[in-house]
Amino acid sequence: MLNEKSWLPTLMLTVLAGCSSSGEESGKASASLRPGVEDSNAAYKGTANENENAFWVAVRNGDDVGRAAAAGKLSADVAADPKNGYSHFLVGANAFMAPSEALRALANGSEPPAAQGGPTLQGVGPSFERALANLTDPFYLGFAGGLLASLELRSGNVAQGGPRFAAAARNNAIATGFINVLGDFAANDAKKALQDEYALLEHCNGGALDRTGADAEAFVAKQNAGTLKQRECYSGYHAPHGSPGLTLILADLHALNGEPAVAKAYYDALTRANDYPTWPLKPLVERRRAGEAATFGQAAAIAGTCGTCHTNALP
Repeated sequence: MLNEKSWLPTLMLTVLAGCSSSGEESGKASASLRPGVEDSNAAYKGTANENENAFWVAVRNGDDVGRAAAAGKLSADVAADPKNGYSHFLVGANAFMAPSEALRALANGSEPPAAQGGPTLQGVGPSFERALANLTDPFYLGFAGGLLASLELRSGNVAQGGPRFAAAARNNAIATGFINVLGDFAANDAKKALQDEYALLEHCNGGALDRTGADAEAFVAKQNAGTLKQRECYSGYHAPHGSPGLTLILADLHALNGEPAVAKAYYDALTRANDYPTWPLKPLVERRRAGEAATFGQAAAIAGTCGTCHTNALP
C-alpha cells in the first residue's frame, strides 16, 4: 500500500503513458480512432487531437509552461466532450508530473526540489473515474486504474483500491508493477523495490533475468531492438529515454542493496542504449561509473520523476 510519503506526486517515469515502440517514433497514428479505444500495449494506436499532441510535445521538451497551457486546454476539452477518455486520463496524469527542475537537479548532482502538494483523490479522482468509464484500451485502463487505486489505497480505502489495483494489473502489469516499485521507495524498502523492479523487467523480458548482471547487455540489446513484451519497456516517442531510465533504476537498486558488481554491469550496459548519448541523465550515470555512490533519495527521485524517461531534452 502506498503511504503519505509516496513518490507518486512526482510519478510518471516510465509510468505516465509508458514507453513506446520504435515504430511509434513519429508520434502520429495511422488509425482514425481516438487513443484509448484499441489495445495499444504493443504499439500506440489512435489519433490524438491538437491539445493532446501539444501536451506531449511539452512533456518531451521539458516545457513546464507549455505543459500547463496544454493541460488547461485539455480540461476545457473534456468539459465540452465528457466522453473523451484519453484527455481525461492526461488531465489526471498531469498532476503527477514533477517540474523539469527535478530532472535538471539529478543531472547536475544537486538536490531535487521537494514535491509541492501533489495529486489528491479529491482533485484527480474524478478525472480518472471518467477516463475509466470511457476507455477500452487495456494499456490506459491499467494506468488510469493503477493511479486511481494508488490514491485510494493511500487514503485508506482498501475496499475500493485493492480490487481496482488488481483489475489494473490484469490490463497492464507494467504500469502497476512500476507503481509497486514507487510504493517500495515510499516505504524506504530498497530490498522490496529491487524484487519488484525485477518482477517488472522480467515481465518485459518474457522470462527470468540473471541476478548477477550476466543478462545486462542482452536486455539492453532487446530494448534497442524493440523486442520486449510491451511498449513501456523501452524507448519511443512518448518516452524517448525509457530504456536507460528503467535500467538505471535497476542499477541503483543493486548498488543500494550492496551489490556493486551487478550495479556496474547495468550502469555499463545502459550506456549502449540507442538514446543514451542524448539523455539528460547521462551526466549522472557517468558520475556513477566514476565511483559516485547511489543514494536512496536520488534513486527514489529518479524513479519518481517522469522526466527520467519522458523528457527528450532539457531547455
